[in-house]
Amino acid sequence: MKKLETYDQNFIKTLLDNLPQNIDEVSVQKNNNKKILELISLAEKKGVRVLFNKDRKLSATYKPSQIQDINFLEKLISQKKNSLILILDHVMDPQNVGSILRTALAADVDALVVSKDRACHLTETVRKVSKGASEIVPFVIVNNIKYLLKNLKTLNFNVLGCDGAAEKKYYECNYKLPTAIIMGSEGDGIKLNLKKHIDEMIRIPMNKQIESLNVSNACSVILFEARKQRI
Repeated sequence: MKKLETYDQNFIKTLLDNLPQNIDEVSVQKNNNKKILELISLAEKKGVRVLFNKDRKLSATYKPSQIQDINFLEKLISQKKNSLILILDHVMDPQNVGSILRTALAADVDALVVSKDRACHLTETVRKVSKGASEIVPFVIVNNIKYLLKNLKTLNFNVLGCDGAAEKKYYECNYKLPTAIIMGSEGDGIKLNLKKHIDEMIRIPMNKQIESLNVSNACSVILFEARKQRI
């Protein structure tokens, strides 16, 4: 994959903190801005080349993360006793997927999984919106989510699905077990053929004046409950 460039300060900071080896160089104007000076200092500390320029804003050239497959996911799960996996069922909006990746990183999600068809994949827009989380959280594409859910259940995963009509509230679940959370698209929700393989359907209780949350917001609510129980 070709190298990419970002002009986002938060994205660059995330890479410097976590994957400095993936950055080719940071280019920046000479100035006395405190945040920029701190970024330059961090880059130099991490051994990343810093170029000073007169006419360009802050930027970084980096080696982008690669899309992973089911073999990667199976290996990841086998190496960690208590994995937390987030699965998106036909979520198509790159803004949502980018935001979800950012939340997934903050909430210690081990992998984000989408289907091969009818799903937003790891586009440049997704990377940009994620503010660098796309480079850290493994992005896994599988051929068949139903097959994946069957396999996860054989590995003693608790498979949860979010649905506004569910009786159980999201905070009534035990997230300390190996857990897979599946979120559907805002329009259609989770597909019926997948619901058969879900252990518990959960909902986010909310004011009756609004029908549902944006899928990225709903992910935030549930993932941080999972993190709260796990820390």
